[in-house]
Amino acid sequence: MGKYFSDVVDKAIEDLYYCYDSDRAKAAADALFLAAKKGDGDACYFLSRCFSGTCYSWEYHPFEENEAAAYAMLREGISLGSAAAVLGALRMDMLTPELREIMPFDSVKDAWDEIYEKAQNGCLFCQYMIGNTYYFLDIIEIENRKESEFVSGEDWDDWCREEMEQSIPWFEKAFFGGMGLAGRNYRNYYGSGRGDLIPPVYEKKLEVLQKGAELGYPDWMYAFAFELYYKLDKAKEALPWALRAAQAGHLFGWHIVGDIYWDGKVVERNLTYVLECFEKTASYGNDPYACRQAGDMYFRGLGAARDYARAVQYLEQKGDDPCDDDMLGICYLLGYGCEQDVIRGKLLLERSKNTIYKNFGLGMMYAEGIGVKEDIEKGVEYLRAAGNYELAKEALKNYKKSLFGVWRRK
Repeated sequence: MGKYFSDVVDKAIEDLYYCYDSDRAKAAADALFLAAKKGDGDACYFLSRCFSGTCYSWEYHPFEENEAAAYAMLREGISLGSAAAVLGALRMDMLTPELREIMPFDSVKDAWDEIYEKAQNGCLFCQYMIGNTYYFLDIIEIENRKESEFVSGEDWDDWCREEMEQSIPWFEKAFFGGMGLAGRNYRNYYGSGRGDLIPPVYEKKLEVLQKGAELGYPDWMYAFAFELYYKLDKAKEALPWALRAAQAGHLFGWHIVGDIYWDGKVVERNLTYVLECFEKTASYGNDPYACRQAGDMYFRGLGAARDYARAVQYLEQKGDDPCDDDMLGICYLLGYGCEQDVIRGKLLLERSKNTIYKNFGLGMMYAEGIGVKEDIEKGVEYLRAAGNYELAKEALKNYKKSLFGVWRRK
């Protein structure tokens, strides 16, 4: 038997939550799967977290989100008597009447007591769980408290505030002890406050970010760099933290490095390196901002030769944000770097919020009658509105106004 759970689960917790190593995480999940098949309820719970998305792990964890598998494992964990599974289901608002019926505890409080004891004995993950029960006020249900018990609404608010404040020492123990994930709600407590009861304190939030970065957590080095650069305009201080985060595996750090080298205020501007930075994270596929930037650079030929095919590849991964829809729309409308799709190109151009490239695309559409009735005069108006854009200027050379004031092709 392990110190807190079974040997397998204790080791898995270390490999899943106390480090940022995908190989160790995969091996931990494999071990949990075998233990779960043998009836280890806690193994079922921690395996369910692997399927529950990045909010239950670090940004680049190696698992595919699978809601059905997560629920199945959570249910099995509860039925096998995992106190962690009970509290986890409560926190996820998934402790249904059916799951309450099958849990072998007289109450949620019995499950909480079991985790609380492990937290007192030093389990970082359990400290994090106990902190969450106070932070999210799950403690209200756990202790079966009601507002009607209090003399006034103010007394109830005071009690809730005191309970939420109890989350801080638990978060600190886990966070400073080696569990980076435990810092998220610790940061949010100060960064966002808790409704009308706990006001935000920005200076404390910044302290948490800096402490996490100094502890070497990749996600916190990134978060601290993000705050320094985008919120405080401190590029010089942000750059080394962003680099360390990126090199430690938090690829979002590369888009901060890319932006700093694009800006060129504290380092010499280097567009080739900027593109390399954006591609390092864009290639992973979960950074829409970097995908948009890389696509933009290939479309315009910045940092590398113009490459519409690469531009399309990245712009397709930028998400539903209409930014740069004009570039993608041009590619589809005119068949630049992709199979021509006039209908999609037109839709993208029309919904775009940008102007220069949008005007070029619409200008070509009307002037050449692509997907619409040809209207050279209208097309020329759009092309002129594209200003100094080189392709628009070249396109305008193909049209002239006749003696009778009618626009024609040359």
